[in-house]
Amino acid sequence: MMARDLLQQVTGLNLTEAVVGRAVERRMQATALEDARAYERLLAGSAQELSALTELVVVPESWMFRDAEAFVAATAFIGRRLAASAARPVRILSVPCAGGEEPYSMAMSLYSAGVASADYAIDAVDLSEVALARARAGLYTRNAFRGRHLDFRERFFKPAGAEFQICDEIRRQVSFEQANLLDPGFSSRPGYYDVIFCRNLLIYFDDPTVALAIASLARLLAGDGILFAGYAEVPAFCRNGFTSLRAPGAFALEKDGAHASWPARIPARQQARVPAAPARARSATPAAPPARNAARARRCRPHRLRRRPTCWRARGARPTWATTRAPPRPAANCWRPIPVRPTPTSSSAWSANANRRWTPPATTGAAAST
Repeated sequence: MMARDLLQQVTGLNLTEAVVGRAVERRMQATALEDARAYERLLAGSAQELSALTELVVVPESWMFRDAEAFVAATAFIGRRLAASAARPVRILSVPCAGGEEPYSMAMSLYSAGVASADYAIDAVDLSEVALARARAGLYTRNAFRGRHLDFRERFFKPAGAEFQICDEIRRQVSFEQANLLDPGFSSRPGYYDVIFCRNLLIYFDDPTVALAIASLARLLAGDGILFAGYAEVPAFCRNGFTSLRAPGAFALEKDGAHASWPARIPARQQARVPAAPARARSATPAAPPARNAARARRCRPHRLRRRPTCWRARGARPTWATTRAPPRPAANCWRPIPVRPTPTSSSAWSANANRRWTPPATTGAAAST
């Protein structure tokens, strides 16, 4: 079996030949093999080599509070769920969790909202052992902190050389495990999770694999639970048994026919949840005046203009129906000749002067009075 087909069968990733080729070359250099067929035989018989090749094709890139609206919406949902019934902790799943940025962001958001540590549990799953090792260590470079509002870093992290170490209170709230979403045994606990984060994973799958992954997530999600997806993945979920919820920027979904305890109003972000950026200052350019009436607006068509109108309010503005003066009407005596082509009956009257501008003859007073 070819390396690309084997990787897609195991991971579900729809990879290009170029990506797989570069990964195979690196592994052939590491194993000191020069024959591609020999490496394919090694890959088919060694689970360790398959895992090493998988590490080169997965994309474990993320950062803290990526698409922060999802964490705000999830925190509001969990708070509403706990207020209605605190019989058991709320169960949260993050798949794939990459280097732990997503589940740790959820834990920081709940901690900032005053949710007790005993009231929720977060499970984080990923296919990459390298990414899970980084997540368990809780050490992050500056690349994990993006944006201008990084107050949460001062509260939940401490400097560790050139990196930042997450505090133990947050790290204890997340359990990490290596697993594959496409494994049939992964969804062996139906309806176990109240909140599931599965963002920016399905975009790497083909259509049959997308349907298989969504079916696995639907089995894991409780009947009144919610799921957070990536922006480009919402249509795929809606085609496979999910309904989008009203949550601007969060991309939250529920199962078809379910009635999740979705809050009517999403609260404003707190300081630890990456505060919203300040509003941009308004431009000093004044707005264009409205058209006086519809008839004048219809006359003010830019394609009829032969020179730049003088009524624009701002330099560089483009002409519109509301900002363009109507072209002047032609004068009453501005007659334009119509060229006459010669015919058999008028060929003798045709001359070079026929195309010249014709001026009406002067009229006398007596002729004008008639």
